[in-house]
This record gives sequence, structure tokens and C-alpha cells, in this order.
Amino acid sequence: MDQESIDYFSKKVDELIDGIDKGDFSKQIIPDKYRWEHLLGLFILRESLDGGQELFEQLYDLAIRSAKTYLCQKKERDEKIKVAFQTYSAAQWPSEQVYRFFEKRDDFETSIVVSPLIDRNQEDSFDTYKKSLSWFKNNSYKVVEGIDFEAKQYRSWEEMGEYPDVLYQLSPWFQSLPTVQWFCMLPLRCLVAYIPYGIHVEASDGTDYLINAVYNKEFVNVIWRVYCDSTYNLKEYQKYQLLKGKNVRYSGYAKMDYFYEKHIFNDDDIRSLWRIPDGRDVSEFKKVIIAPHFTVMNHGILHFSTFHKNAWFLLYLAQKYKDKVSFVFKPHPNLRSSAVKNGVFGSYEEYDSYISRWNELPNSKVVEEASYLEYFETADAMIMDSISFTAEFLYTDKPLLFLTRKGQCFNEMGTKVVESYYRVPGENYNEIEQFLRSVVIEGDDPKRSNREEIFAQFLDYKSAIGVTASEFICRDLLDVLNGEDV
Repeated sequence: MDQESIDYFSKKVDELIDGIDKGDFSKQIIPDKYRWEHLLGLFILRESLDGGQELFEQLYDLAIRSAKTYLCQKKERDEKIKVAFQTYSAAQWPSEQVYRFFEKRDDFETSIVVSPLIDRNQEDSFDTYKKSLSWFKNNSYKVVEGIDFEAKQYRSWEEMGEYPDVLYQLSPWFQSLPTVQWFCMLPLRCLVAYIPYGIHVEASDGTDYLINAVYNKEFVNVIWRVYCDSTYNLKEYQKYQLLKGKNVRYSGYAKMDYFYEKHIFNDDDIRSLWRIPDGRDVSEFKKVIIAPHFTVMNHGILHFSTFHKNAWFLLYLAQKYKDKVSFVFKPHPNLRSSAVKNGVFGSYEEYDSYISRWNELPNSKVVEEASYLEYFETADAMIMDSISFTAEFLYTDKPLLFLTRKGQCFNEMGTKVVESYYRVPGENYNEIEQFLRSVVIEGDDPKRSNREEIFAQFLDYKSAIGVTASEFICRDLLDVLNGEDV
């Protein structure tokens, strides 16, 4: 952390301590001038203060109690509870059923705040923002826009309307958003919860990446609730988090609730999702997702992507099997910027031209800022080197080819998941094509039982909990309002 940030949060801690002396934290509801950034500053600087950790935990408990009291008082006054979901990517949207549950109730007012990313170049940031905004608007959500293009500025929480009473954050990377839209700029009376958009199966060899960026990240230590996908990751929170998992609940993975439902796709539905050549029957084509990760080359902490080794070969496969296989190219949202930054393509125009090549084929299309669950369910297989998709695709009970490279590293659960799939080096073109021919086209899938075993062991949360993740999350908030939460 730079000195400017240290000075800023030091000031917030001073304000906090001054407020304690004034008795502001002995009130039933903490005044709005105290925000989550005050608690965040105390967490960040706790080790430099005598009794800093104990003070943080005490104030954390007071803040959560205050927010719950405020919510219950609103309910007693028959006022609507304002629930907001904050996201920056439609492709990562994990909360469909939670949103729709509260949307249908007369005692809640529900919205989605679409925020822009500021850690990309402006063109890429605006492209992702506009595509996500369009997808949410076209799918009947109440959308709050994070950019005022007319005024050429990012909108603060105050400028976006009344503060939410409950904010569901869908990503822990709040620093990637405009500062005025950080969750910690909200008053302490707003309950903040985290519904993850991915499953953590990754690790970084020789570093504390998972501890610092996931299990003990400042974000997960200052909010009311963290919803956890698996008992494995719950134990990791309990082991490494400062709060020792006090605010973490094993809910299951809300995005995957989709696969516990039955869906029927007729031929017209398939044609709307997949590109099938004119005059050909849908049943004549196998359907394969290609999903490259963004971590190309050897920069950064995580090294998963093999895209720099096989980008053109994968396109070649789509051309070669145009009469037998329909492909969906589903790049990670960060691939465009990473591929150009690391020299896989010389410019954004070159990357976009590559994308156009996929879209120009009669049997392939590119899917970016949109839901991918329907593609997962209707696909026959996937070829990829991504992270969360590795675990997510197990919910389909279909074969996956994982493309390997030096530097990939998984946690214990991730290792088991990847071992249940077919694996070949990302530059081994012969074996990649062999998977397409034998496993996908011919249907020879000897690893199916392995996948089913690992799914039951690590990821089948509904069988373990008895309800879907979305039901668990909704009940959790209702318990607060009914005074029944633990």
C-alpha cells in the first residue's frame, strides 16, 4: 500500500477512535458519517495499533448489529427493504434466482448496479460495461447505471439514488471499480454480502496468493456475510481468515443452482444458441465450448492460459470440423486486454479481427458478456484452460479437455477436479484433435465415473444442505429481518 493510502486510512481510523470517545458506537444505530471504509482502515492498520485486532473485531460486531437493527426497524415501519446487486460483468452474473426472489416480493425493492472497470484501458472498459448494461436491460432487470456519459463522470452512491439497505457484491475485486462506487463508501447501516461469481480451485506455487487474495482478503473480513461454495473452501476460510469464518456460510454456489433444475431445449432453442449451418439437422452436430483463460505468457501470479500456443489451431479445428461440430468461443472477459498487452496480438484491432474469424464461420460464434449456463447445459464438451469453469463444468456431467502448461497450480480440491478430466499440453495439437474425434464425436468417455465421484465428494451442495444456494441466501436475509439469524 502506498503512503497516500496509508495516510488516508489513518485519518479514517482517527475518526473512528474519536467517534468511540464521543459515544457514537454505543448508539443503537451508528451514524451515517461512519462508513465501511472506516472499518476497512482499521483492518488494514490493525497491526500498527495496540490492541488493534481486538478493537477491529469489537467494532465489526457493533457495525453488523447496527445494520441488522436498522433493517428490522425499517421492516417494523412497513418500509421497503432496498436490495442491490453490484456487478461489472454480465458473463459473471451468479445471482439470478436470488434477484428474482426479492424482485417478486412487495416488501423489497431490487436493482442491479452495473459498474465499469477502471483497471483496463478506457476502450476495453467501456466495451465490457456497455455489453453488460445492454444484457441486463434486455433481460428485464432494474438497472442502475454506473456511468453518466452526458456528464462524463462515474456516478457515486449518492448520485445513483438512496443507499441500498443490503448490497450483494458479486466480486471481491472492489478496487477495480471507481472509488466512488466501492462498497466501503456506504454507511455502516448497509449490510454487505458476497455472492461469488466463481469457484476457487486455483493456487499459486510458493506464494500466499490464496490467503491474501481470497481467504483473508480485507474485503471478506469487513462484510456481513460470505457465501461459500464448498466445505473445502469453508475450512480454508476458517483456517486463514482473521474472523476465522465467523461471517462465512456454506451455502453452495448460487450460479450452479441452474443445473439442479430441469430445462427443455427444442431444435429452435439450440439454433438460437449454437450456429448450425443452414439446411443441416441439429442432431448431426456435436457442440463444443472453447474457453481460454486470460493469463497468457508468464506475467503475474497465476499462469493458466495456453492461448498463446493454440489460438490459431483452435480456429483451424473449427474450420476443419465445420460439417460435424458447432463451436462456441467463450473467452475470459480479460483475454482481449491481456492478449494485446502480452503480445499475442499486436493491437486490439488484430484481436478483434481474430474474433471476427470465429463469427464468420458457419458453425461457430463468440459469446462474451452474456449468460453461459445455457451453453454449458446444451454443450457436449468443453476444451479450456480456465479456472472456475473447471469446477463449474462438473455440474453438467460432460467431458472436458483441460489444456496444461508449466506454472498451473491448484488447491487440493482443484487438483482432484482437474484429475477427473482429460488433460493434454496446450501445444499438443494431435491429442487435442484426438479428444475431439474420440471423446466428443465418437462418444468414448471412460472418465465419466471419475467426474461423478469428484462431484459428489466436493461440489454437490444441494445433497449436502438440502436446499439450493439461492434458497439458503434468501433465507439468511429473511432470518435477519425476522430476528432469527445466528
